[in-house]
Amino acid sequence: MRLTALVFAAGLLWPASGIAQEFPAFVSGNRLLEACTPVQTPSCYGYVEGAADAFQSVFSAMHLQQHAMFCLPQGTTSRQLADITINYLRDHPEQRHNAASANVAVALANAFPCPN
Repeated sequence: MRLTALVFAAGLLWPASGIAQEFPAFVSGNRLLEACTPVQTPSCYGYVEGAADAFQSVFSAMHLQQHAMFCLPQGTTSRQLADITINYLRDHPEQRHNAASANVAVALANAFPCPN
């Protein structure tokens, strides 16, 4: 069920290929990694925080918290979220062409799985 929820949420934030060509705000994992390295910029933190908030908001609004993709511990910082995302993007170059939001979600899901 958690995989279904992940696929559903990624689909909500993943632009269709035709729209992605016309929508200049589309950000790939490649572009996010460029924004986050070698120095983490405010746009890096903002994007990662925004993606994390968006996924959590979608699950909350749809009353699917029990199927959330990740559960951030109390006190998690923006720096941690960015570090985790950057490490994931560096370790998985085969995923960087995908939407940055999907990469953020997978990185956070791997780092902060929800208790069963």
